Amino acid sequence: MKKRRALIFIFLAAVTALAVVSELRLRRESASATTSARLALPEFRPEDVRSLEISWRTQKSTLDFVQDGGYWAVKERAGAQAASAQVADLLEGLAKAAPLKELEISGMDDLGDLNLVSKEEIAAPGAKPTLKNSEGILAVLRDGNGAELLRIMLGRGHTRLAADRIGNLAVQGYDGRYIRVWYPDKTSRVFLISRVFEKCVPNPRQWIEPLFLSKPENPVYARFQRKRPGSETPTVVWFVNTAKDKFQLLVPSGEFDLEAFSQKYAALAAPFSVDLVNNPPKELQFNDAFQTVMGDGFAYLLEFAKVEVEGAAGDADADVYAGRLTVSFDPENVHRLIGEPDDAFERRKKQLAARAEYEKRTANGHVFLLKNGLLELLAQPPVKTLKTAAQRTSSATNSSAANSSATTNTSSSSAAKKEE
Repeated sequence: MKKRRALIFIFLAAVTALAVVSELRLRRESASATTSARLALPEFRPEDVRSLEISWRTQKSTLDFVQDGGYWAVKERAGAQAASAQVADLLEGLAKAAPLKELEISGMDDLGDLNLVSKEEIAAPGAKPTLKNSEGILAVLRDGNGAELLRIMLGRGHTRLAADRIGNLAVQGYDGRYIRVWYPDKTSRVFLISRVFEKCVPNPRQWIEPLFLSKPENPVYARFQRKRPGSETPTVVWFVNTAKDKFQLLVPSGEFDLEAFSQKYAALAAPFSVDLVNNPPKELQFNDAFQTVMGDGFAYLLEFAKVEVEGAAGDADADVYAGRLTVSFDPENVHRLIGEPDDAFERRKKQLAARAEYEKRTANGHVFLLKNGLLELLAQPPVKTLKTAAQRTSSATNSSAANSSATTNTSSSSAAKKEE
């Protein structure tokens, strides 16, 4: 009898324990679900976004997706092509942004401290003058029908003290950012996230796909020509051709400088434009031109014109130039690789043709503001000068003297050892 009672007691205790554990688990899951819902941002898919508007004070960038062509265009820059990778990174980052915590906001002063005040709130009647400089960067995402997918404001960065130190000073950095998000019911909430979004900028020039030659290798020929004052016919300043896989300097006479020639293509491989010129003046005179044909079927013509630009960056004494780059592609001029099969060759030509369409959209028909110094670099003939020859002679002399000195020191050392 006693044994039977003990078994019943153990059974009841086990059932009670299971009930308690189940209740605790349900409470934890409920609390977790509540917290997750409380911190959730509006969800969207990057592929559904068809318009992106970024604004801050007087600056604004409007990026629209062009379905026919599959690219992003910058409205404030005459529909010029935007840097697709930069747009994709921003949309992906916004879609994946997860709040670390929500902040309790008691009023406008709290929003002002975090730079999360909207333009409408600053302009509202009775708004404090101190809010004037508290506006954040506002990003609005819309779908193809114009409906809002996300309205988010980026405020102050969350400051941290990094482990690195310079002397006795700790190096500061950012490991997060305060954001304000609006919901369909017009309410807004403030969160701290672990992303910074430093490339979410309102300046249109920073969204333009810059000019650069994506594969500046294996040039077939290159030349630079210039129209002299009073002449309509351009003069060839320098001309380099290849024959039997060897570069030949045809103009001017002299010894070809491969290093100087390579520097030109290295500069063109990096972004060499800084902005797009809206409504360029009709009187622009494109008197200088660099032309090159590549072994992959691409041909580039970069023309230069001097421009007057207010507030242009760079050396105030340097001339500022606009550039007009024309990209063309001929699949018949694609060089076959050694041992490349027919199917691989045809597949590579199709890939190059797709790249050509992208480059043509970026460059053709637009005028860009170019980086300072590019014209001077391209105009300089790739020929070894007397100074270069003198430097080589001096280097050889120094090397010879160094070897002679080393020999003398070695001999002296050997003599000293013999005396010992």
